[in-house]
Amino acid sequence: MAFDKFGAGEGLDDWSRKIGDLMDEMMTRSFVHFRHHGTWEPSTNLYETRDAYYVCVELSGIDESQMDVQCADGRKLTISGQRDQPRPPNVDGPLSVYALEIDEGPFRREIEIPEPVVADRVIAVYTKGFLWITLPRVEPD
Repeated sequence: MAFDKFGAGEGLDDWSRKIGDLMDEMMTRSFVHFRHHGTWEPSTNLYETRDAYYVCVELSGIDESQMDVQCADGRKLTISGQRDQPRPPNVDGPLSVYALEIDEGPFRREIEIPEPVVADRVIAVYTKGFLWITLPRVEPD
């Protein structure tokens, strides 16, 4: 019988087994949703053509009124807003949660544009869960 920092008479194997048993028990029950604090960053793609940059932002389940797009100095694009926790339609009251992978709450994404764009001609269109932002390039002198 070993006496170590894990407890009198219990070794690492005993503790490992106890932790494994506890994890198995937790996985067979619903669990409490521990909210992350702060903001999350949506996934984005940045494309370039001869005339413009295009940014695609994955923002499914968000109402357009909860999104904001800003272009500062023609070089920095900021997308921000809020996504509410998704819930099954027509279900009220508490839910047991077994998987929780969809980000919720406030979001913010800042993208540095490689070259200046015409900030007052930026166009944003939201369709099928994607926010498409067109950033026209500054024409050469």
